[in-house]
Amino acid sequence: MTLVLDSSVIFPLEKSDKVVREKLRDVEQKYVGPPSITFITYFEFLFGITDRNFKNREKAVAFIDKFDILPVTKRTAKILSDLKHTYEKSGISLSLSDMMIASQVIEKGMILVTCDKDFAKINEVKTIFI
Repeated sequence: MTLVLDSSVIFPLEKSDKVVREKLRDVEQKYVGPPSITFITYFEFLFGITDRNFKNREKAVAFIDKFDILPVTKRTAKILSDLKHTYEKSGISLSLSDMMIASQVIEKGMILVTCDKDFAKINEVKTIFI
């Protein structure tokens, strides 16, 4: 199975956080292929670096552009709709961003690597917490 990195991993990774890098290295040894990111993670990263000076922003974009981005499809929308309906009906509060990330990971049958404990609420997502 392939890994998908959440924003909560990407931001510290880009800042060379030694703890996150080490934990991710341990996880990556068990899986083949380079990790991917979702459309939302890409968006959140770009939005988060908006106020950096040009040189730092350019360097950050070069970092994030190394990752493949999972495509968004009609099936993604169907999965998202089902998730949103199920979790809202059960009274569990989740952000739309988290549900969109979960939808892409579910659709592709991948494993999400995250530091965000909110993903523990989504039973359908295979998740590794670091």
